[in-house]
Amino acid sequence: MDTGAKLKAAIIEWQERDLPTLSPRRTSIQLELPHINDIIGVRRCGKTYFMFQQIEELMKNGVPKSRILYLNIDDDRLQPLNGDELDRLIDTFRELYPSGETERLYLFLDEIQNFPGWERWIKGIYDRKRNLRIVISGSNASLLSEEVANRLTGRHLTTRMYPFSFREYVEHHQIPLDLKTLPFSERKIEIRRLFQQYLTRGGFPEVVVYPTVDETLLLQSYFDDIIFRDIVTRHGVRNPALFKELAIFCISNVAKPHTYNSLRKLFSGFQAISTDAIINYLSYLEDAFLLFSVRHYDDSLKKQVNKPRKLYCIDPGMMNAVSFRFSEDIGRLLENLVFLQLYRGGREIYYWQDDKGLEVDFVLKLGLKSFELIQVSFDISDPSTREREIQGLLSAMDHFGISHGLILTSDLFDEEIVSGKRIRYLPLWFWLLTEEKTGGMTLPDI
Repeated sequence: MDTGAKLKAAIIEWQERDLPTLSPRRTSIQLELPHINDIIGVRRCGKTYFMFQQIEELMKNGVPKSRILYLNIDDDRLQPLNGDELDRLIDTFRELYPSGETERLYLFLDEIQNFPGWERWIKGIYDRKRNLRIVISGSNASLLSEEVANRLTGRHLTTRMYPFSFREYVEHHQIPLDLKTLPFSERKIEIRRLFQQYLTRGGFPEVVVYPTVDETLLLQSYFDDIIFRDIVTRHGVRNPALFKELAIFCISNVAKPHTYNSLRKLFSGFQAISTDAIINYLSYLEDAFLLFSVRHYDDSLKKQVNKPRKLYCIDPGMMNAVSFRFSEDIGRLLENLVFLQLYRGGREIYYWQDDKGLEVDFVLKLGLKSFELIQVSFDISDPSTREREIQGLLSAMDHFGISHGLILTSDLFDEEIVSGKRIRYLPLWFWLLTEEKTGGMTLPDI
């Protein structure tokens, strides 16, 4: 089938179909600005439905569907790509649905990274100032590559998408929230129940929307698609089995410090592998938004680079589905949740450890000399556990010159002064709701 016929089939099908039922996300884009909007995130996190959410808003505001085009580059009807699909797209659309040059068109291109040379076409359209608003999406960080950034400098705005946050998960279940009264309300029983579900199943949209789905099988299939379709095929990984084992090991050991060399030694019995290969493999996993790394904080960049890093995973459900179960170490599962919430909020995140081994889980750098400190501990009822968490926090407070810190637990609201320092305790489920509302740690008094 020639390009024109393929495009017409896809365009007409889009115009005739109804939008699916949507669960609104808390992310937003700025379609009123002339910039190209690029939406990036892990495979199946909801980028397509987020595009549909923007389209629904446009139609509610009076934009006719005949001026809106959604096209998935992965659409089977477009395969194999001839290479001229984008060049002919707008003229073909206007041939089917005529509009004047002064009438604005809205173009939504899904999985754009699969079209060779897409960034040159996008730049050309933008520079010719055609009356368009363009939204693109991609499932890997190729949209953030140096080449793309150079071509689109000053022309694009990036929106990062993630699986459902806990707050979005609660809102999907239509639970009314009043954060001022929630700590004292019976409604917190329902919130805690949802939190346990979220901790096990995670926030990938299909898991959230279809509660009877076997999340383990579904998330394992996502994992395999990310490993083999988004990484192995794209980067030409020579040993897919080793690469997959490395990914599973990293997910099974989130929140544990590692070095590239320690990982190389660990897998040296599997097959001879270089440190450079480990570095590349981890960068592929981060490019696909499956894993994220956190550095140890140090004023010296050289020392910071040489210290072990911690890895975190995109979703708690994914962790449970592809790794060894975390039932015996729920603390790391909770720590991963805290990282995800901080990361989606755009925070600058580190961990820190003193010379005696006392550690604080998260150091948030707010400015040149401004920091926040967070510890995560599922259960601090044991005196030795509480002492360890407090001493780590106090050591970090002294080092960073601050007088307050936060410990997130399973279900404790409390506050105390220790050695002249203010330590606050909050349940993680409550903090997740509050953090997303405020984008920071301005918390209500309990």
